[in-house]
Amino acid sequence: MASSSAPASVLDDHCFRKEFNQQLFESHVRRKKVISEVGFNLNNDEYPQIMEQIALRGWRRLAAPMTGVSKLLVQEFYANAAVSDEEVANAEQLPYKSFCKGSCG
Repeated sequence: MASSSAPASVLDDHCFRKEFNQQLFESHVRRKKVISEVGFNLNNDEYPQIMEQIALRGWRRLAAPMTGVSKLLVQEFYANAAVSDEEVANAEQLPYKSFCKGSCG
């Protein structure tokens, strides 16, 4: 008699830290909307004091961030940042790190 159970998922270690993170991505994170950061634009003749501080502090790149994002890369990052209850229970100190190796999909 053949089994009707679904095959176990195989960890895609190119994209995910652990199977827990892959399952979280597939069941929840992939469905979430990614909202890009909203920047601001100042013309060179507006607010000269602010423009001067941006220049003095070397914040030109910070004041003009990239606006294009990869939805899958952002979702992969958040899925990999999650820790399972098992990791919490077995760790003296959690690493609080994530990684993105490539786009899953």
